[in-house]
This record gives sequence, structure tokens and C-alpha cells, in this order.
Amino acid sequence: MKLKILPAIDAIGREAWNAVAGTDNPFLRYEFLAALEKNHCVGERHGWLPRHLAAYEDGRLVGAVPLYLKDNSYGEFVFDWSWADAYQRAGLPYYPKSVVAVPYTPATGPRILTAANKERDPIAEALIQLAREWSQRENLSSLHWLFTDSDDTRRLKNQGLLLRLGCQFHWQNQGYRDFDD
Repeated sequence: MKLKILPAIDAIGREAWNAVAGTDNPFLRYEFLAALEKNHCVGERHGWLPRHLAAYEDGRLVGAVPLYLKDNSYGEFVFDWSWADAYQRAGLPYYPKSVVAVPYTPATGPRILTAANKERDPIAEALIQLAREWSQRENLSSLHWLFTDSDDTRRLKNQGLLLRLGCQFHWQNQGYRDFDD
């Protein structure tokens, strides 16, 4: 398996990315993430520098992770300002940090994207390890995985990452109901 860190989703391409992301989650589709990059919603100005992880086998994408180098906490919806404050009081830099997330989107879903016909755990483990090693090599304060689904949460815990608990409110659409009845 060949692992890469790429500075733009265009380096991966629409067909390859969507083949591992699937079509069930619109926020993980190439079209959404590429639109954020092309329209400068992410980038240096906003503190979301793409550093997407990619795993290839025989030249074909078999796994990907939407990772960003961050110099702020805006648009993450996890409110880690207290962590940044604690780092500052200790005389340590909190930024830059690395974040695996969908920018500006507090929607739970997969963050470790893998080809459907492949053994997923080894690919996921290699991508998690790449994210950890890259974050350490770049001397980043921390690595955050935001709004992960249960499979990714399990994989991250199995790799020794800490679980941060928070409170979320979920709205369930019960469909149309005529209240005059």
C-alpha cells in the first residue's frame, strides 16, 4: 500500500474520491469538498489547509481521509477554546493542529473512507497511523477526528486515541402531519 498526503482534493480526482466516499453522505462527496476548495471557503485565509490522506494499491485509490491543517478552531463546532486557552497559559502553542473533519459541517459520518470491496480495517489502520505520524512530524499540538461514526470511533479507540465526549442535539423529521385532525 502506498500512502500519500495531498494538498488538494483535485490531486485525487472526482471518480476516485467518490468511489471510496460513496454517495450516501453528500458532505463527503468530492463535489462538496472540491467546491469548498475552489470557492476559497477553505484555504489559508480561513485556516483550513487541505492535507487529504490517500491510500493506493496498484495505482488505485483504496482509502482516503479528509484532513486539514488548522490555525484556528472556527468552523469545527466542537468548541475547544478552553484547550487553546490552557495551552496558552502553559506557554505552549495550540495552533497549528490537525483536524479530520468535513469543514463547517457538524454531521456525524465516516471519516475513514475505504473501497467497498477491500478489507477495511488494515486500510483504516494505515491511514490513522499516517495521520498520527504526520501530525507528530509537523510538530502539531494535536490531532482531532470530528463527528466520527461508530465504526471509525471503534477504530480510533483501538489505535489508542482518546475519546472526547460532547453534547449534540439531533432533530428527527417525523414527516408532514395535519394538525387540524
